[in-house]
Amino acid sequence: MPIYTRDSLQTDRLPWVEVEDFEFFHLGRVMVMNNHSIEPTSDGHVPYWGYYQDRPLLSSRRIDPTRPKDRIIVIGGEVQVESEHGRFQLHKRDYYDIPASGAVLTNTGSSMAELARIEGTWDHTIRSEICMFQPGNPCDYHYHDGDEYWVVFRGHFDIDYHGLKVPTEPGQLLAFGKGYEHGLLDPTEAMNAIVLAMPLEDRQRDGHLNRERNGDPVPGRDIPESVWDGLREQAAEPSTVA
Repeated sequence: MPIYTRDSLQTDRLPWVEVEDFEFFHLGRVMVMNNHSIEPTSDGHVPYWGYYQDRPLLSSRRIDPTRPKDRIIVIGGEVQVESEHGRFQLHKRDYYDIPASGAVLTNTGSSMAELARIEGTWDHTIRSEICMFQPGNPCDYHYHDGDEYWVVFRGHFDIDYHGLKVPTEPGQLLAFGKGYEHGLLDPTEAMNAIVLAMPLEDRQRDGHLNRERNGDPVPGRDIPESVWDGLREQAAEPSTVA
């Protein structure tokens, strides 16, 4: 499980990793009552509501792809998209692959919109989701017949991976290659990540596979020993599963 930041993706990305960059950003809402010249009352109250900012967040952003795939995922809020496909709304958990001609995103909700942008070279995904695990709601130890990526945007946790417990934090990409076991068995706080599941290979079994039901996993991606050394150095403690 190579772990990447935006910077290390540009220098250390393994050949089979199809995500090339990612970012998180916000779009501000259009302020209706925004007259900052109004004087506060004697108790400090100002008769308008909103985020008081000298440089408010932009409510719109144009995106022009520079890679074969450029996916927008709405983490929170509502966003209007204008592109060659027309004008339409995206809500929480919705995603959209921006065409080569680009698109304009505009916050149309009543609060800030939070989005993720993931760029890469994949052909298509079989699943694009937002996962959430927390104390009492763990992720089982499993593997897949295809690659899977987690782009973490909330929470700190120790991921169980191939006999290790590796600390993970927001702003990291976890690249789970085909056939490598992983899970989150004892989360200590709530976490969220964008999950991209890539096409199935070999036996093409969908979903979470584990040794008891599906047999021993067969790792299908090369991970250099230097990456394993780095994971062992980071590991908080041995995993409770082998």
